[in-house]
Amino acid sequence: MPEISVVPPRTPRTKAEGRRRVTKEYVHLVREDKVLLTGWQRLKDGEFSLTARWPTPPVGLPYDPRVLTQTIRQSGLAVAHAAYGVPLTHQTLLHHFDFTVVPDFRVTPQGSSPLGVEITVFEPKKRGRSVSSLGMDFRVLLGGTLVARADSEFGWISPAAYRRLRGEHLTADWNTWPLPLPVDPHTVGRATGREVVLAPGDDRHRWRLRNDVENDLLYDHPVDHVPGLVLMEAAGQAAHAALYPRAFEPTTVTNAFDLYAEFDRPCWIDVEVVPSAAPGEISVLVTATQSGQSVFRGRLSGPCD
Repeated sequence: MPEISVVPPRTPRTKAEGRRRVTKEYVHLVREDKVLLTGWQRLKDGEFSLTARWPTPPVGLPYDPRVLTQTIRQSGLAVAHAAYGVPLTHQTLLHHFDFTVVPDFRVTPQGSSPLGVEITVFEPKKRGRSVSSLGMDFRVLLGGTLVARADSEFGWISPAAYRRLRGEHLTADWNTWPLPLPVDPHTVGRATGREVVLAPGDDRHRWRLRNDVENDLLYDHPVDHVPGLVLMEAAGQAAHAALYPRAFEPTTVTNAFDLYAEFDRPCWIDVEVVPSAAPGEISVLVTATQSGQSVFRGRLSGPCD
């Protein structure tokens, strides 16, 4: 789990490259306005600096965790394609995605906020001539101050290998699945029903995942499986719902992806509230299951009033 700590200044071994633009193709998006990154730069081998701009957070929220996780995702993809030559045709695999945020982190509600993202890439693994996986440490800075850290491992496989892996699920009948009614948005920390990814379940600590593709912060284009960021958002909303009306501020989050979540069958989100090891904090364990199998596991910890 990444920890928030002081990061010493670097002494690059070679002259840093000039900053370059991040294209929507590098971050696997169709809509240009959803690209949060404004530039990237290689500082030295395995060290990168990126700039980002965040939109104003929703009213009542100190910051939008969906924007934080999307920024980290985009940063990892941009460096992989632009600096390590990962083919754009290869499919991305996300093994884990853990992050910490400083308590009481806030962004300005007036205008958009410029941020910096620093990345350290661990020794790349290769399959043939192509990079097959990269471990990355992310540091997010606001005004030069470290506000979040993340640790993740991205992997890639060729189109042929992906076809074999996905089999009959290589394509999905896009947006034809049933869309159950959302839970009350306020119970999950969201303003509108379109943003809610949970529908009522058969227990107060169980919900059904709802995949509303009109939620353009989570769905940019048709895909063949539920995106990992959707499952992470479902975990966050379920944690808030389990503790409602208490105010929960997750500052440490771990996420593990076990299997692909499919669109053609119900996906159930279950939570268990447990004491945290840190005084004054609480932890929520989240499991997403489909057809009796775990597809995702998360743990969210932080203060709860």
